[in-house]
Amino acid sequence: MSTINTLKADKLHELLGCPAPMRQADDTLARPFDQWDMARDDSPILRYLLRHAQPKRHLEFGTWQGFGAVCCLEETRATVWTINLPHGESYPDGRWAYPQELAEDDAPPVVCQSAPAEGGKRTYRTDALGFIGRFYINKNLGNRVCQIYCDSREWDDNCYPDGFFDTAFIDGGHVPDVVTSDTRKALRLVRPGGLIIWHDYCPDAHIIETVGATRNVVGAIAAMQNELRPALSSLDWIDRSYILLGVRR
Repeated sequence: MSTINTLKADKLHELLGCPAPMRQADDTLARPFDQWDMARDDSPILRYLLRHAQPKRHLEFGTWQGFGAVCCLEETRATVWTINLPHGESYPDGRWAYPQELAEDDAPPVVCQSAPAEGGKRTYRTDALGFIGRFYINKNLGNRVCQIYCDSREWDDNCYPDGFFDTAFIDGGHVPDVVTSDTRKALRLVRPGGLIIWHDYCPDAHIIETVGATRNVVGAIAAMQNELRPALSSLDWIDRSYILLGVRR
């Protein structure tokens, strides 16, 4: 593997040896990238990849409310190890990275970080304690989840042998050093033939210019090419999506 290739989603089955091709919805294919929604537009590809791979042990950087974990738990019989900052991610100016206004009755029934909002609502920090993993908890899938609360750069992975995981999904902190650290951990921990999946990767010039998270992920991956080339047998941006797929050599 010498470069990042572009692979149409409906050709994924040829790369992975799947019997049936991936079919994206027509409205997804027609939608501009700046109107993209992960749950609506990217999750069918993520589920397709995991359904094919059928991991027994899956590693996830960035739990948030547990959407990615649920995709894996519903498509496979895997146990999921998932990592998230306990108190959420913030921008340099202190703004919360994932705020959401909710009526108090709609918030989890535990202590959460929140602030007053208009119309009888409060703004909740949805990537902090109280919200982390609530989707898999509400679906009673927590018995197959190992939830880790820490900065992924500080996660001690030395107790896991090389190749312990079958698949990894990298969707945690979107600053270059976090992307780099998460990627290096995944390269060691995913077995040969296993899949490493990055989210928020998109080579569209307008998105790179305007979306900081994507710009950072694209830049971090570009800077790691000398490490990725010997470690991966293929590295493909899936068109159309915000997903980058690597197959461990």
